[in-house]
Amino acid sequence: MKYYLVSPVGVIAGKQDSLTYSSDEDFINGQIVKIPFGKTMRIGVMVSLTAKPKFATKPIDSALEGSVLPDHLIKLAIWISEYYATRLPFVFQSILPTGLSKNRRKIAIDGPTIKRSSSVLKLTKDQEKVLKDIRSSRQTTHLLHGVTGSGKTKIYQELAQDALSKNQSVIILVPEISLTPQLSSEFKQLHENVMVLHSRLTEAQKHQNWLTLLNSAEPWVLVGPRSTMFYPVNNLGLIVIDEAHEPSYQQDSQPQYNALRVARKLADLTTNNTKLILGSATPSVSDYYYAVETKTPIHRISSQTMARQTEVEIVDITDRQNFGIHSLFSKKLINAMNTAVTQNEQILLFHNRRGTARMSLCSNCGWSASCVNCHVPLRLHQDKNTLLCHICGLTTILPKTCPECSSVHIDFKGFGIKKIESEISKLFPKLNVARFDSDTEVKLQLQNRYQDLYDNKIQIIVGTQGIAKGLDLPNLSTIGIIQADTELFIPDYSSSERAFQLITQVIGRAGRQGQASKIVIQTLNPDHPVIKFGASQDYDGFYKYELKERMSEHMPPFVFVLQLSIGYSSIARAQNEATRLASSIKKDFPGLLIRGPSPAFHEHKGSKFFQQLVVTSPDRSRLVQIASKLPARWRFTLDPINLL
Repeated sequence: MKYYLVSPVGVIAGKQDSLTYSSDEDFINGQIVKIPFGKTMRIGVMVSLTAKPKFATKPIDSALEGSVLPDHLIKLAIWISEYYATRLPFVFQSILPTGLSKNRRKIAIDGPTIKRSSSVLKLTKDQEKVLKDIRSSRQTTHLLHGVTGSGKTKIYQELAQDALSKNQSVIILVPEISLTPQLSSEFKQLHENVMVLHSRLTEAQKHQNWLTLLNSAEPWVLVGPRSTMFYPVNNLGLIVIDEAHEPSYQQDSQPQYNALRVARKLADLTTNNTKLILGSATPSVSDYYYAVETKTPIHRISSQTMARQTEVEIVDITDRQNFGIHSLFSKKLINAMNTAVTQNEQILLFHNRRGTARMSLCSNCGWSASCVNCHVPLRLHQDKNTLLCHICGLTTILPKTCPECSSVHIDFKGFGIKKIESEISKLFPKLNVARFDSDTEVKLQLQNRYQDLYDNKIQIIVGTQGIAKGLDLPNLSTIGIIQADTELFIPDYSSSERAFQLITQVIGRAGRQGQASKIVIQTLNPDHPVIKFGASQDYDGFYKYELKERMSEHMPPFVFVLQLSIGYSSIARAQNEATRLASSIKKDFPGLLIRGPSPAFHEHKGSKFFQQLVVTSPDRSRLVQIASKLPARWRFTLDPINLL
């Protein structure tokens, strides 16, 4: 009889992450098995052989045929568990596809076929130098800091070709599903085995892809979101994280992790000297700072593959003389749009707020529509005549009269992207206008309409942050940022960085074929340093400015952060528990800076009131210790990218 440590997949009680089971059969580490767990059967991952325990054990039921998790993924799961103070069964639940034990018929998995220009541009001197430096370097991680339109994708392709020629696989991470058609079409020119992975795939499709990779000896190119790193790809030689600054690389649910940190560990765990490329025109301040401090190679590309003729103008929204026929669109923006229309060029209007209006108020009694669960204003979605909570998803019908005083005078304050779509359709009724945000129905989402965008069949693009992420639209010449400072109004240490990144990235979508382009930035704060840095695409200036701000605020990259929160039906109880924990941390971990207790950003959810503590330390291991020993009910996030 042999005894094995097996980690059940999913939620598990008790303090042990791996349980002891017995079997007469031989199993190997990483083998996926069925195990009795309570009164049910559960999937588990074989961790190691172990000595015979003093207690009685249950037998392993069976092994899943042909399912063995590669050694590097087992080691990666254990590292994530330790580094992010998360239980190993939760980590395995994230790594493995659901429904592994089900018998499935083989299904076809087809994605959209994108036709793009097949012209091959010669490498620029900057690109050649970057490739030479990366190829000759012994270091695994490289930060590729190239301005928008500098040809970072071409560098990815060249490095991918290097790996494929050695029979090595390639992982390309993207922040948005909308970018998968564009990037997959680029890599299908290099290799026949290209797999596109994203959240729209069914459980059966994800399972089939997982098994295909697990049992394949051939090299593959995988294009997908952060979870793509957990697929059992063979002989990994290159990992690319495109638009590496994007917050979507942060996993918010358990296990919480940052894809950039996990990818770095994954590259280190492989035996092929796997290269990791972090590509961005606007690297996060923390990532850039860490790269400098750890002497990680930073490759700068300051020139674009095709010279651009870009004119950027800042319009002060508070000066109403800048506006004429429309309250949302300045005279300069309307003139620029009219010029683009006459030249049959595309227009992009960016506003990072969903819905039609941000608040619904009764002008008679002051009633406002708010969510009964989250206690925040419901957003008007006029196209569906509904009010929607953007936190919990609660939907109600828009009342015709005030529920409090029956007045018909309900006013709508603020505006969202649907309002812009409606108004621009009135100004240009003959043009094809398309809105892209998280409210867009699936068949009309960007990844399914990219070909129409690329071919200029959609003349006016209206959207939120998804359209700012790396899209290559050759006919786009005019951009309007409707209100550039919406991110600056958010009370968080990362707000300035997010505002700068969005402005810079949106501007980078225009004039990619060298045509003259016009960008109009409308703002309430025309003299704000972040607005000016974004308008001039001045990363270095912003980086120095933001470092000073972060240092004065005692925030990353100068410290590590642990965010803690707890909720109770009583405000006093939540405050008391938060005060008690703060005192305990101060006693057990002297010298740490603790902010709070204070109300969480979303203080009131349902029947509970939430309090939070923010603990900072130059020593991350002390924060991991705190997170590992938290009392019940406390939630935590290590290395949060914001404190909202």
